[in-house]
Amino acid sequence: MTKSLKLTLAALLLLSAVLAFFLTRPTGIHAAPWDGAALLAKAEQSLEGLPAKEASELRALLVSTGASRYDDRAGAWIKTATKDDLKPVADYAVASLRAMAEAGDAEGMYFLHFVLTQRIATAVEGFQWLEKAANQGYPRAVYDLTKQQLKDQPEKLRAAMEGFSKQENDIGLQALYWFGYGFEKGQDGLPKDAAKAADYRNRAKALGDKLLATDKAK
Repeated sequence: MTKSLKLTLAALLLLSAVLAFFLTRPTGIHAAPWDGAALLAKAEQSLEGLPAKEASELRALLVSTGASRYDDRAGAWIKTATKDDLKPVADYAVASLRAMAEAGDAEGMYFLHFVLTQRIATAVEGFQWLEKAANQGYPRAVYDLTKQQLKDQPEKLRAAMEGFSKQENDIGLQALYWFGYGFEKGQDGLPKDAAKAADYRNRAKALGDKLLATDKAK
């Protein structure tokens, strides 16, 4: 083996070792799992002054883990956000939703947006989370963002709503009610038409009953 070939092989081995080091070393960019124990403990303390039933209901909203956990956190916030003595409960609810959102959970992003946009001081951040949820394809976020972006373009908004109204889900239900209200009031570029308003409301009711029956059957 020639000296130049030995040097080449040595260089390749060194390069491989360097690459292996950088590819396998800890980067430090992975966020640690959220630990809300301290905040939850404060929330628990604030619940001690409530009647047992009310405290139990709020506690259940804060620690739920099922499909309704997002709505539950938002519900806990709504019930306590304006009560100084229950501020720790509201703080935990928001922090919990934020942890879900920051972990990439699109539904968590949507419900965090809902909570943040209830106050002027946090509304801008709230709409940023709405956009992030929509970019991930979360249906309710896509619907709300579309309404927001096309509010001054009635023809495009109506076309979008027609598309939404064909979906047999909560988004389709909202779109049908949007048409019903629009035809009733003569707004959003829709003419005032009582017959069409009634038709869309009836279609919305039928879809709502169907979705409710499907949900109960689960």
